[in-house]
Amino acid sequence: MELAKQLEYLGTETAFAVSGAAAAWAAKGNKVYPFHLGDINLPTPTNIVEAMQKAIADGYTSYCPGPGIPELRDTIARDTGARRSLSYSAENVAIQPGGKPVINKFIATVMNPGDEVLYPNPGFPIYESQIEYQGGIAVPYGYIETDTGFSLDMDAMRAAITPKTRALIYNNFQNPNSAESSPEEMEVLAELCI
Repeated sequence: MELAKQLEYLGTETAFAVSGAAAAWAAKGNKVYPFHLGDINLPTPTNIVEAMQKAIADGYTSYCPGPGIPELRDTIARDTGARRSLSYSAENVAIQPGGKPVINKFIATVMNPGDEVLYPNPGFPIYESQIEYQGGIAVPYGYIETDTGFSLDMDAMRAAITPKTRALIYNNFQNPNSAESSPEEMEVLAELCI
């Protein structure tokens, strides 16, 4: 059976390729900090373990509503709103099983085939993969080294925006270089996106 042509654009999860190289490096006696998978070896906090055990004992073992448990969504909306001095409702919150499904759904929602989407590079490999898989044009933007770390390369980002640009993917603190945008950078970024 011939598979769909668009599967050629799906790409791979390069973090797992890095895992193999990191394991080989560690096997030679070198110290490896396993940040490449975002799966650090920390124990689950006791209060979370106890809450999970209680939920199972109380029968919370079946499917929940698609966007998540209403009480959880409401709590997240209130907490996030309080931290940002804004007002959110539970309708503004959806619980998802990890970042990849959200990235896939976001790109599918805002982008049409042929649209350009800017994404951070270095960054999460799934950005480029999902943009191309869904028929878009993946346009990387980067960071410049500063005295204190890394900063968005705003000049390159401005130059990358064209009439075909549909979205800009941004995260703060940036993975993997830990760049944190200043309030001024975020203001400029918001203006670019309007």
